[in-house]
Amino acid sequence: MKKFIFFLCCLASTLVTAYMCYESWLLINARSFKIHDIAWMFGTLGWVVICFNIITRQYRWTVYLCK
Repeated sequence: MKKFIFFLCCLASTLVTAYMCYESWLLINARSFKIHDIAWMFGTLGWVVICFNIITRQYRWTVYLCK
């Protein structure tokens, strides 16, 4: 059951990261760099780091779920 929850966490973080990357790409193509757009892009970078840390099991709770 723990590994299934870990799989769902990986899937959810990957989907959120993909959505954020897609929206950031649309903002870059629109070439309108407002403060909201820049904040969205920083949020995307944050989600990339979070997703990487979840998938590589660098958080304590992910190590617990993989035991």
